[in-house]
Amino acid sequence: MLGKLIGFETKAFGRIMLPLYIAALAFALFTGLSVRFMPEGTMNGLPGVLIFMIYTVLLLAIIIMTCVLSVTRFYKNLLGQEGYLMFSLPASTAEHIASKVISVLIWTALSSIVSVLSFLLTALGAGGFEPFREMFELFKHPEFMERLPSAISVTLLILVLIAAGTAASIVRIYAGISIGHQFNEHRILFSIVALVVFNLIGTILTSILSATGNYFGVFDSISRIFEADTMAGVYTALGGAIAFLMVQVLFFGTMTWFLLDRKLNLE
Repeated sequence: MLGKLIGFETKAFGRIMLPLYIAALAFALFTGLSVRFMPEGTMNGLPGVLIFMIYTVLLLAIIIMTCVLSVTRFYKNLLGQEGYLMFSLPASTAEHIASKVISVLIWTALSSIVSVLSFLLTALGAGGFEPFREMFELFKHPEFMERLPSAISVTLLILVLIAAGTAASIVRIYAGISIGHQFNEHRILFSIVALVVFNLIGTILTSILSATGNYFGVFDSISRIFEADTMAGVYTALGGAIAFLMVQVLFFGTMTWFLLDRKLNLE
């Protein structure tokens, strides 16, 4: 059932996000071609400002809509009128929550990829393949090839760190919304208050752990990640940060599950 729930979420996201992706990529190429073929000086005037403004608005729209849908899909789908239908499906509360989080991770990744592709299309349109040829020449350098395995492993860990951070943020928001929904009035206000309290406690806890050198030295490792003399230090710092974020995912995910499974209030 989890796969079907993710499919439902994918369709809901796709109806809004896919047109934005197509528009952003198409306009990115148009922007690059405008830089390349428009008469000299034109891009410094009003036409150029308008083109770059529209391109920026499209990229911002992708970021904003990804965030908005991440929250509204949870609120309307599980805690709104749709909640009566969703909780009548043969799926557990944990599957409903997991489908939301996984869908957010998927679409956040897609939004990031589209943003990067848009920059590449702009560069391609503006300068052709020449900038890419120069970049590929760097890949042939012996020193680069020597460090490639370490670079790949660190990059993968950073991607996992970003995914864990995104998941931790979204389940924290879900927990805050679930707490606010326990009240019959001013639910949005209480949700915001809960999120502020979560963030405040998190900040205080992080500061205390960092100052005392507790938590197995994880925060100290993170603070020295760019000073590490060996890759072991980098791996330790990234691994510690990922572990800390996964603890948050487990804590806030469990809190959200409890509130939805045992304290659900759809009135």
